Amino acid sequence: MNKADLTEVLAEQAGISKVRAAGYIRILTEAIQVALCSNEKVTISDFGTFTVSTRREFKGHNPKNGSAMAVPSRRIPVFRAGKGLKSSLNS
Repeated sequence: MNKADLTEVLAEQAGISKVRAAGYIRILTEAIQVALCSNEKVTISDFGTFTVSTRREFKGHNPKNGSAMAVPSRRIPVFRAGKGLKSSLNS
């Protein structure tokens, strides 16, 4: 399922236009993105939690020539499923 599919489902379930549904999805994803950029945790009850984790620096290699190189540390988004989502997958 992709963003367009989610837009269709939301429009159908809520009885709104696809344009309005797409706008709501955009607002939701932007709000989550802004919160994560500010190092805030986003929790949606019974669904899950979005957080930011820091991946440490490590030694890698350049695939073009095989030379060693340092890969810098970086921040990555992490999603952890909530109890409601986990139980619905296993019922």
